[in-house]
Amino acid sequence: MKIRLLFILIMMLGAVLLYGQFNFLDGYIISNQNDTIRGKIKYTTPALRSSKVIFVKNGDEERLTYKPFQIKGYYVENTVYDSKIYDVDLALSYGYGVFMERRNNGIVKLYYYWNTDKERGFTQTFIENDGDYLLEVDFVGFKRQMTRYFEDFPKLQSKIKQGTYKKKDLEQIVAEYNEWKESEW
Repeated sequence: MKIRLLFILIMMLGAVLLYGQFNFLDGYIISNQNDTIRGKIKYTTPALRSSKVIFVKNGDEERLTYKPFQIKGYYVENTVYDSKIYDVDLALSYGYGVFMERRNNGIVKLYYYWNTDKERGFTQTFIENDGDYLLEVDFVGFKRQMTRYFEDFPKLQSKIKQGTYKKKDLEQIVAEYNEWKESEW
């Protein structure tokens, strides 16, 4: 019985170690000099993906760990992560670096951040207008906040005020704004 239990434990440990070796996925990092470096990225938990990336360059075996602002961002599993400053308190003159999941391209970008600052992790949503400051989306005062944010596009602002677009439509709101803004140029 003890030998059987020991065998099962050894097999489980081996499986865990083997999984740890094989959960590297194709991806790339973007250096601070805008170079795209292809390789394998360790696909970890959302909390770890927001704080660091473990990377192995193609043709190399050395594992490199990058934290935010050591690189501009990375790509893995059809998702782009950008290095951003997370301001816990806007009254302070500093924040700390994190990787945020970018959900779209365009003038206004939508970001998700897995925050582990509390006892349990939670996702925060941010929007950023063409490299300007990150604004956390307030789902309590959503209509008021979004009508102010998109005030330069009255048609979209009206849809938000009338309730055509709700919180769940944030990706659509950002997409419509970006389409309008790009057509204005």
